[in-house]
Amino acid sequence: MKRQITWLITTATAAMIAAPAFGQEASTATPENNLEDIIVTARRVSESSQKVPVAVTTLTASALSQRNIVATTDLQYNVPNLQIKPATTMSSTIEFVLRGQRQVLFTDENVVTYVNEVPQGTRGLLLYDLENVQTLKGPQGTLFGKNSMGGAMVFVTKRPTYDPGGELKVDFGNYGLVRTFGAVNIPLMEDVAALRLAGQIERRDGFYKNKLPGQKDLDNKDNSSFRATLLLEPGSRFKNVLTFDYTRRKELPLPAIIEASPLNASAFAGSLSLATQDAVRRQSQLGGGTASVSTDGTLLMRNGNPYVVQAVTGLDQTVPGVPSAVTGVGSRVKAYGFSNVSTFELSDLFSLKNVLGYRYDFGNDHAEPDGVAGMPVNIGPALTCIFTGNAPGCASAPELIGTFSNNNVNFLERRKTFSEEFQLVGNLPNFKFITGLFYSHQKFLYASNSSFAFSNAPFGVGPVSFYDNPTTAAVEGGRVTYAFTKNTSYAAFAQGTYDFSGVGLEGLRLTAGVRYTIDKRDYFGQNFFTDSPAQIQRWGTGRPISNCNELNGTLGGVTGVNNGIECSISGKRTYKAPTWTASLEYQATPDTLIYLANRRGFKAGSQNPTTRSLEFAFSGSEKITDFELGLKHQGRLGSMPYRFNVAGFIGKYRDIQTQDILTFYVDSVNGPATPGTYTDLIVVNVGQATIKGVEVEAQVKPVPALTLDLGYSYQVGRYGKGSIIPLPADPTDFVWNGNPIDFSKGSNLAGKPFAGVPRTTLTAAFSYDADFIPESFAKTVFSMNLAYRSSTPGSTPQGIYKTPAYTIIGGRLSFNDFLGTPMSLALWAQNIGDKTYKIYCADNLYSIAYAACRFGEPRTYGASIGVKF
Repeated sequence: MKRQITWLITTATAAMIAAPAFGQEASTATPENNLEDIIVTARRVSESSQKVPVAVTTLTASALSQRNIVATTDLQYNVPNLQIKPATTMSSTIEFVLRGQRQVLFTDENVVTYVNEVPQGTRGLLLYDLENVQTLKGPQGTLFGKNSMGGAMVFVTKRPTYDPGGELKVDFGNYGLVRTFGAVNIPLMEDVAALRLAGQIERRDGFYKNKLPGQKDLDNKDNSSFRATLLLEPGSRFKNVLTFDYTRRKELPLPAIIEASPLNASAFAGSLSLATQDAVRRQSQLGGGTASVSTDGTLLMRNGNPYVVQAVTGLDQTVPGVPSAVTGVGSRVKAYGFSNVSTFELSDLFSLKNVLGYRYDFGNDHAEPDGVAGMPVNIGPALTCIFTGNAPGCASAPELIGTFSNNNVNFLERRKTFSEEFQLVGNLPNFKFITGLFYSHQKFLYASNSSFAFSNAPFGVGPVSFYDNPTTAAVEGGRVTYAFTKNTSYAAFAQGTYDFSGVGLEGLRLTAGVRYTIDKRDYFGQNFFTDSPAQIQRWGTGRPISNCNELNGTLGGVTGVNNGIECSISGKRTYKAPTWTASLEYQATPDTLIYLANRRGFKAGSQNPTTRSLEFAFSGSEKITDFELGLKHQGRLGSMPYRFNVAGFIGKYRDIQTQDILTFYVDSVNGPATPGTYTDLIVVNVGQATIKGVEVEAQVKPVPALTLDLGYSYQVGRYGKGSIIPLPADPTDFVWNGNPIDFSKGSNLAGKPFAGVPRTTLTAAFSYDADFIPESFAKTVFSMNLAYRSSTPGSTPQGIYKTPAYTIIGGRLSFNDFLGTPMSLALWAQNIGDKTYKIYCADNLYSIAYAACRFGEPRTYGASIGVKF
């Protein structure tokens, strides 16, 4: 680490010293040999990325096309230190991770997504007809609508112009891919009004071969999206941009593959591992391999082709011979909304800006996070051990081959979000500022149907449910969680930059900003067991409730009701905090910027609808204090232009919102106690951590026809003192029987690697304009890109199961203006080496006895044909 930092500092110093000399040679270069000046809106105004004291990576429309970035997940292979992972529960949702800052269950995003300046979720996010994608790293709160801990992803769509025209493009590829994109630009009134319409339809077969007869392959594409943007400029000082978009998806989501089962687990995990070990063996056999023991003897590991599964597919599908507790995987998404950005110039010095937004986001996911639902598994020993309290000899119980239906398999989310932001922008001599107010209100509905059952149907035995209601003989029951939350946010912010050139300190600038945020949470949730499959499908709205899963009582403003009718937890929380940014910037030359920034990030706490414990009904807020030292420089070596940006950062992260699964002895509230173990998925604040590292981006043009881009990051994250996962004081005793949660003597994380942080990422790309091919044939461009990520610690704080390192390569050959026409042709391939690699692994080895991973796409290839008119 020290050697790498020393090398970076040396290189940066050399670049600073050499900058004036390089700048003097700029006039010797030809215009076509210049690097593209990238304009960003990182500070809510348009400015050169080289003048912004923020680490920002920008992919322009041309870069998105040349690197064949067509899916949101492709961004992580082109932006250093960016990870993209599926959400913990809703597989239709992706999460952005920057500088180790990741979202956990039911909390706000650590990296906020903006489309045309309006914050929104990622479920309806598709990459087409974009002007650029900006990745801002580090806390972003004093200028953007929402506070963020790790950064912001800013998507800017193409705006209407007053020139008529349009384009049409169709992609064909393996796995039956057909993707059609079209856009048209319609001037309505010269210099007053224009309309742009764009849309995309995508269909593709799944990558995962499904061995279950009559079932579809998984991880397919079936989505349609439409966008309309209206530009109005009725006067020289007023501009309004209104954008409406709609997205529909109906897909079989990326499945999880069971990867490992513990051989040394105890208590509940030890009992359940008798079933998950058998699942690992069977998953290996599906892929043509044989399970093996890890080198340290602690894990049974999957082998063989992971792209072979056995799963029931299709929402609301009934499969002959399979009980209702086994539900087909699938995903339905509907997302739509609008953004309206109005700008009015009061004078040459002041302007007003208003950003209005509304989003509707609906997802119904039948997820399968552990990779075993629908798979035949020997569940006899596991059942015997669990329901006899690990009695001697239970592991040798008779074989019972059954189908395993996973816990928490069916999810529904619906969000309705209104946001309003008002700004006053000043552009005074030597002083620029933005101040304003932000408001948002969100209604959030979450529901889950949890069926945790084994059955050997169609062979006539079972099903046997782990959610057996003690008061009945129910065998196909389930756990229903229903939660409704109102989230309201108020904020006032101001940020300004003073240029000391006016007082003789040429090139020195000071930026300071402050924000005060009030976030309110109003929460109501129901959590109960039922023996009615029909009631499960109604997402908790049916009556009567069979068996409550809530505790009576009041704690810290949270009320738990257990009366067989409500089965509810309700409460309110208000989270308040100031955040800030301060940076000292020195423009050493017109092409060299040096800056030192300090920022505070804040994220409010959140409700936790899956818990029964009043202590965990709400999590607390978290915060980070970030320091960043950066250099941005561009110049020339002879006639060769280059750009070199480096940023070193250190983040002091406190009160970390962390999810974990607690296991403790079952107690019943409407019937006699049942032997076994209860699991509780919680979000809890755990102490502190430090995440530090460096990021480098470079671009060079050795010859006018060749452009090279390089991105590199190195980071280290570790938990600090006080980072403890709480546990029941006595895991073998009833929770209600004087057995409190121990917040001081649980699992100590101090000194352990921070969950999910890869040490090294590397991105490299080149684009070559093949000028030796006559333009009368085509303007030919050849591009390739490479992405590397080092191994990543486990997703849980304990970090047992790592995601291995990987390297993938892609390429594209484009023929533009083909034969002197407005047509274009292209050949492309992704993951050319057909590498099998994991993008994310869920580590639940010592809570519910498995680790499961999701894999990146195998080799894809195809051709594109397009026309502009």
